[in-house]
Amino acid sequence: MDIGRAFNYPRNDPGWVTKMLILGLVSIVPILNLAGFGYMIEGLRRVARGDEASLPEWDNFGGYFMDGLRIGVTYLVYALPLLLVVAVVVGMAIASGEDGGAMGLVSLLANLFQIFWQFLMWVVWPALVLQVAFREGWTVGFDFAAMMGSVTRNVGAYVMVLVMTIAFGILGSLGILACGVGILLTAPYAQMCTAHLFGQLAQGNLDQVHPAEYS
Repeated sequence: MDIGRAFNYPRNDPGWVTKMLILGLVSIVPILNLAGFGYMIEGLRRVARGDEASLPEWDNFGGYFMDGLRIGVTYLVYALPLLLVVAVVVGMAIASGEDGGAMGLVSLLANLFQIFWQFLMWVVWPALVLQVAFREGWTVGFDFAAMMGSVTRNVGAYVMVLVMTIAFGILGSLGILACGVGILLTAPYAQMCTAHLFGQLAQGNLDQVHPAEYS
């Protein structure tokens, strides 16, 4: 896993600033931000094919949106257990009235479950993205056997991707320090650095994610 290549990836493109600003603007608009995820997916596909000399062009917005929509729908399905727990807690709060002790215990358990579920989603996120990126259909994100293959084939690289996803996320948030405007550049820059890491991970899982479908 080459962190330096990932960090430099966006700047390989002479027009990287413009492309990153477009990504930043798209990403702050609800619904349209799904195209931002799709743009990231196209970037990681290119890296997986060994094409990292430039960033994707913004000439396939509809395709990017559909890829992002598949990611969004898949993630929403995974989030259903958490949403169900929240609904149960709210319902119990309404039913319990003034029984603060019981509600305190329920809230604590709900918070612990939320932490566990978010941790689980963070762990499976790279494997899920690779499935959606390199396979057709709306259910590929639930192919647990293939996802486990992405995790176990190179555990060290996978763990590195998880750690660097957090690191790049922190990097992306630094734009807030520039009166908030800077995040329009730093956040998408960090997103495409992460895309490069995912692309590197895909290179080691060619038989799992089938990138030839997108060659």
